[in-house]
Amino acid sequence: MKKYIVFLLCLCVCFSCLFAQTNTEAHSAKKASRLSAILPGAGQVYNKQAWKIPIIYAGAGAVTYFAITNYNNAIKFKTEYYNRIDNNTADLLSDYTKYSDESILSLYNAYNKNFQLSIALGAAVYLLNIIDAMVYGHLYEFDINEDLSAKVSPFYLPPTSLTTHQFGINLSIKLK
Repeated sequence: MKKYIVFLLCLCVCFSCLFAQTNTEAHSAKKASRLSAILPGAGQVYNKQAWKIPIIYAGAGAVTYFAITNYNNAIKFKTEYYNRIDNNTADLLSDYTKYSDESILSLYNAYNKNFQLSIALGAAVYLLNIIDAMVYGHLYEFDINEDLSAKVSPFYLPPTSLTTHQFGINLSIKLK
């Protein structure tokens, strides 16, 4: 019985090498951009650039904070303006009694404009996240070699019967 179990274990080990999954899938920029579209930062993890995730979420958090703050203030000044127009003095905010109706309306417009700008910036952060994942997905297998070199040197050609002195700059790029 022990020989049978040992034989089965050896057989399983041998055949597991034959049927093991190998990672032959090529790196895909499309997959990186889709992952970032579904969950911001997931494409960066797929591209092995996880250090960018805090930057993405810090930008998204800042935009969200400003959007919420501007929205709440816009609603507050809109309500204050409507209460003044309706002569509803019971619901007026005590902090803004010295402000004119036009000033309250201007404050509402400013906060509403900033809220809309925050939404546009949020969309920009989201799109930049996707674009970053797509670009670095394309550059994933790009080889940056240390053997690149450039050499700049002056050159001089002596005069011949057809030309005069010639001076110039020689640029040599060496790719190994």
